[in-house]
Amino acid sequence: MKTRLLFFIAVLFFNLGYSQQKSVPKMDINGVWEDINSGVQNAVAIISEQNEKIIFTHYLEWKGQKFVESGTGKRIGNSITYNVNVTLPIEGWATAGTHTLVLSEDGNKLEGTFKDNKNRTGSIAFKRIR
Repeated sequence: MKTRLLFFIAVLFFNLGYSQQKSVPKMDINGVWEDINSGVQNAVAIISEQNEKIIFTHYLEWKGQKFVESGTGKRIGNSITYNVNVTLPIEGWATAGTHTLVLSEDGNKLEGTFKDNKNRTGSIAFKRIR
């Protein structure tokens, strides 16, 4: 009986302590992001999230040529991964790929890697504008 009572009290304190811990709110990533990769101009991305689903649209200019890609993916914690398809390609560039990005602690940068359908990989980064 004494063991059951001690067990009950221990469980009660554990539950009270656990329930009072505040969960960290998930940072909002919706908005306009500047592409801060070297060599690109007029480069922006629009990111929308709904229920961990990511919708991504990206416009940039490279040496005067326009490039547009868009795609969808998912968010887990502060990481987002999405697949893109190029709708306005630059000759010689890939036409599809995957981006994996991590949101900075202050919520103002997304940095990570891309892998394209030509089997190339590299870094990619965005800075929040709005």
